[in-house]
Amino acid sequence: MIKHSSGGMKLSRRTFLEAMTALGGSAALGPWASALASDNLEVFQPVTPQDLLNKNVKVINTFHDMHCHGSCILKAHVQNGRVLALTSAGDIPLEGCTASDEDIFHIQRRPCLKGLSERKRIYAPDRLKYPMIQTIERGNINGFKRVTWDEALDRACEAILKAKERQKELGYIPIWEHSKTLLPYMGPYLNTYGNMSAGNQLDSNYAGIGKGVLGHPASDMLNSRFILCWSADSQSTSPHLPFIMTKAKERGIPIVVIDTRYTGTVGAMGTGADGIPAWICPRPETDSAILAAMANTIYRRKLHDEAYLKKYCFGFYPNDSVVSQSPINDPMTGKPYKGQRFTVPAGESFVEYLDSLQKQYGGEAGVLRWASELSGVPAKTIENLAIKYATTKPACIYSGAASGGAQRSGNGLYFCWLSLALAAMTGNATVRGGGFGPLRRTDGMALKLGPAPKFCEAKKFAPIRFSLYMQSKVLETGLDNRTAQQLRDDVLRLNGIDLGPNAHLEIDMIWRGAGSGDRFNQSSSINPKVLAYKNLKSIISCERVLCPSARYSDIIFPVVTQFEQNYFHGGRVKTDTNVVRQLIDPMYECKTDNEINELFAKRLGIPWSMNGMTDLDVMRQQWAGAKLPEAYKKIDPDMKLPSFEEMLKTANLQLPVPPEESIIPSAKFEPGKFPTDTGMINFYSPFLASRDRVVMGVPSARYVRPPQGYEDIMEGKKSPASGRVYTLQYTTPHLIHRCHSVYDNTSMLMDTIPHGVMINPQDAAQRNIQDGEKVYVYNDMGCTKLKAIVTKAQPKGVVSITQGAWYQPSKDETYEAWFDADYDGKAEKHVVPVDVGGCMNVLLTDQDTGVSDPVLNKETGDSCGMYVNGLLCEVSKTLPNFG
Repeated sequence: MIKHSSGGMKLSRRTFLEAMTALGGSAALGPWASALASDNLEVFQPVTPQDLLNKNVKVINTFHDMHCHGSCILKAHVQNGRVLALTSAGDIPLEGCTASDEDIFHIQRRPCLKGLSERKRIYAPDRLKYPMIQTIERGNINGFKRVTWDEALDRACEAILKAKERQKELGYIPIWEHSKTLLPYMGPYLNTYGNMSAGNQLDSNYAGIGKGVLGHPASDMLNSRFILCWSADSQSTSPHLPFIMTKAKERGIPIVVIDTRYTGTVGAMGTGADGIPAWICPRPETDSAILAAMANTIYRRKLHDEAYLKKYCFGFYPNDSVVSQSPINDPMTGKPYKGQRFTVPAGESFVEYLDSLQKQYGGEAGVLRWASELSGVPAKTIENLAIKYATTKPACIYSGAASGGAQRSGNGLYFCWLSLALAAMTGNATVRGGGFGPLRRTDGMALKLGPAPKFCEAKKFAPIRFSLYMQSKVLETGLDNRTAQQLRDDVLRLNGIDLGPNAHLEIDMIWRGAGSGDRFNQSSSINPKVLAYKNLKSIISCERVLCPSARYSDIIFPVVTQFEQNYFHGGRVKTDTNVVRQLIDPMYECKTDNEINELFAKRLGIPWSMNGMTDLDVMRQQWAGAKLPEAYKKIDPDMKLPSFEEMLKTANLQLPVPPEESIIPSAKFEPGKFPTDTGMINFYSPFLASRDRVVMGVPSARYVRPPQGYEDIMEGKKSPASGRVYTLQYTTPHLIHRCHSVYDNTSMLMDTIPHGVMINPQDAAQRNIQDGEKVYVYNDMGCTKLKAIVTKAQPKGVVSITQGAWYQPSKDETYEAWFDADYDGKAEKHVVPVDVGGCMNVLLTDQDTGVSDPVLNKETGDSCGMYVNGLLCEVSKTLPNFG
């Protein structure tokens, strides 16, 4: 029996092991057994109301640092180094609360389910407690063995230095860095390009409206007269936005929500408008067809803003020609664009595209009918939507900071570009109350912190980049979707290294450092990756829990949670400056990222040192150099920064800007002086055309048929690999109880919102599937087994599996998959485990979308989109047998 110092409950070891398995899955078994008797495991220390009322309990404000676009402040109730509870820091006094609630600013940063569950993560039974090494094969959790920090560091540094030796023959270090490690101080290394959340949006913005031009701020929606919330479930992915949208709704601004499933945002925010329902539900990957049809109707009925188009835009009219006044340089040559003449090629203007639709489908009614048949949205609804949007000034198209599901599809680049095209056609791209899709994360202005101290003065090297989504192919062949010559040209241009005529990349190991994401679980298809990872000599990970990326590692270092350290965080809306407070001492043998880097640096001979500074010392230096934006003094002349101690206490500083004074980034550019190649808002991009790295080959705004989609279903198209016919599409939405792969092991959230495949009742009935039954979702790439959630919120013909669930290969069931694992152009049969974790990544096809170009990536900061929505699949009550 185990007795704890609190005098609390007693529990047999057998019962405890069973409880750990239920709470943390298989992560609670094997190498964790030696730590199960630890007296500080929170699971054995229940908290009573009397505990919270104790006068010795400290209440500490802290920021919930989580990649969900929220800016929430928690109240932590702490006593004797133990977090008793986490509550909301958004409380306001009862007196005068009505006025406070009605006020737009300051926003009350109240947490959602994720924030309130953090205590379960701090004291999770499957937290990594000490360094471990794998003694069997990658992915086998029973092979992990506890070792000392010295042994783990020695082994890791031996592998790193061995790979470093190969720099002499390769010209670079064959180590792939995930997030922040010391590799940049060691020499040229490997990293990726590609943004899973917003790659297509970033490419569209760069090509269409200019380098670094951000969308309108969220609060600017309150200046609009009509809001189209397009493919953005704000309640799940941007927690600060429902407040602003609620205020817009209260003001009587009509809101139409367009999404491939009925979301909480639809139910809470949608109002509808004249002849337009609150919810419009297109099939996946058909949003851009609706936008194209809307543009055609607006143009045919002369509802477009001709004066604005001629003054601001390039590529709309045939034979458009302009002498650029752009303020930027050509990223290929370094020469200024200013003074160069650009002319849209014949057939590439937007009007010529619209004319081709007219000709192909028999006039405006035919184009509307085409978009309707493809999308499933009634033609009359599309027509009404076009007229309402064009005749309501100003009108806002909002698709979020990461533009939701439509952006993460096979033709997501064109969804983003057509959103901009529609805004430009109607003069809404640069005006207050308008918007062209993406949102600027800053509501108003942001505080600028002083510089943090440098821990290393050594030279930093730039990485050689390859496509994140083609990682399995790179591990197998050394090439992503580029030819050897293209790879050679890119690396020579960006890194000054000549890979030679047989250019390819060699990767010996992966080093996952500070804040690294779950790359194994989330960024590409799982089954090819399992095979490709066998080529790696070593994988080093810094982790908090045994997530899939950690399980497929050889050496694991345990890191602290955010509540065991102190640091500033700008928040996801950037208007906030927040403080993450250390609530407890680091648990077990866990260390901070800086401490781990310092230990690595000593062994690797890198002059990196914290010089005895604590994290509070670093923050104090940053705060000493903090400055308010000069422009903010006009809005609030009396605003003064709090002292460092006051900032630590409140943990949140906001610089609100009234909506009528909100900053519209696109409005600051004079016509002809946008930071694009032409200096104009582009319907056609000369740069993308000349670079020739657009995956689908079209450097302009229009509908482009995706590699997979509803057209394949309409045509009864067979899979070229397996010969199978798939009749369903799938989407992978975000959900409020997970943040990517985080929280998939948090039992209270998993129990509250069960994971499953959402399927329409008609689709379920056709397959004899009942709600709650376990079913198989499969395609050529793999198969996952999970619970069926039969719901009318899911449209017919489309199923949804929320993203982020952990890959869990079955020990008993296998599936016959077909994919090209040796990349010779021919698919082979692979017998793979059925995933029983509900991980949608086993269904993904490795595919770049948008613009696959490390040169453009350098300009945007994160180029190239991910393809996760609209792909084909099938659902079955029984395990598919194709024998």
